[in-house]
Amino acid sequence: MSIHALLQEALSQAKPFYGEGVCTIPDDLLNLFIAKEPYRWSLCKDGATDVDLQRLAAACEPATFGMNQNDVLDESYRKAGKLDRKDFSINLDVVSTGLLQAVHSALFGWEDKPRNIQAELYKLNVYGPGSFFKPHKDTPRARNMFGSLVVNFPTTYEGGALVLRHDGREHVHDPSAVPYTSANQVAWAAFYSDVEHEVLPVLSGYRVTLTYNLYFSDDSHAPPAKPPFLEPLVSAFRQVMNDDSFRNGGRLGFGLNHQYAVRVDGIEDCLDNLSEDLKGIDRALFQAAQAAGLYPALRLAYEIDNSGTYLFDHVLAMPDQVENWSSEMVDAGGEMIACTEDHVERDVQMYLEENAIEWVTPRTSSHTLVEDHCVWYGNQPSIEYVYAHLVLIASVPSKDGSSEYSD
Repeated sequence: MSIHALLQEALSQAKPFYGEGVCTIPDDLLNLFIAKEPYRWSLCKDGATDVDLQRLAAACEPATFGMNQNDVLDESYRKAGKLDRKDFSINLDVVSTGLLQAVHSALFGWEDKPRNIQAELYKLNVYGPGSFFKPHKDTPRARNMFGSLVVNFPTTYEGGALVLRHDGREHVHDPSAVPYTSANQVAWAAFYSDVEHEVLPVLSGYRVTLTYNLYFSDDSHAPPAKPPFLEPLVSAFRQVMNDDSFRNGGRLGFGLNHQYAVRVDGIEDCLDNLSEDLKGIDRALFQAAQAAGLYPALRLAYEIDNSGTYLFDHVLAMPDQVENWSSEMVDAGGEMIACTEDHVERDVQMYLEENAIEWVTPRTSSHTLVEDHCVWYGNQPSIEYVYAHLVLIASVPSKDGSSEYSD
């Protein structure tokens, strides 16, 4: 079996990009109060009438969304109502009810030492008849924000399913079709922040949800133990190290499966700690490379027309005018890994051959740097962070144990 086939087979077991379920909540925790009105809404099944829910919808503000760092109200793209966290109160506790633990198990149960997570209440949304939200991704708010939790109250409605899409896979989460066995059950869905999702049009009734931002806790970054799942990957990496083609060392490249929030201010080495916040198969890949004795590093790849491809360990502040792209990129700390200039100097060609990267999972155009085209974000825009496609470069030490690429 070839090196490529060996590693790709070990990577073939996809990790979940979402979790979902039903959670029973004490009914006294399903009472909603809002700042605008002296009224209590009971959000258990059949606890609120259509008139009650119409009143709640009328008390909401039109929901906006972020697009290219602007806050936009456009009901052709999103039609829904919202209340910010400061404008309502509900004593639902996702920790004491076991809801956060269920999310944790669904997304990280495969890890031998799962990371600690926390949930931050963000908004309440009401989707009435004809409401919807077209495909979008959640706004990146911090490096350690990894996903969202949507809690769906058991109001009666039709339509309004939540559709999740990632890496060619699609899942439909439809709480309106859940056979609730108790009046005080809620449906929930949690997913990684780079997962594209949309809310299909509500046909009748009112869909009422709470949204939480999910974060890795600061105290959860201790070096993890090696889970059993990693063994095939670790074994594959060790076979690579013993292969004659890597006698003098070398580098393996992987286009990562998920996108990650990176700072836009060009701070160097902004990727240094991002390995602690990797998701799913990306985390497994990084851990396995380390466990096998390779030197993994995360990089951003810039593809510059008529120049080449460059690796950076930070977001690059792109200049307006450039006379010589290759010099500009190298001076800014980039490493050229491919050259597309019409004429390639011999010393450049020799450098590229000597420092070639063998790509195991392709670094296609979708694995280039930042989505600087029109980005549709859920809720408000972000000015500090953007989503970026990353690559993992795993340096293979030579037989004598050295690696000129190790950090």
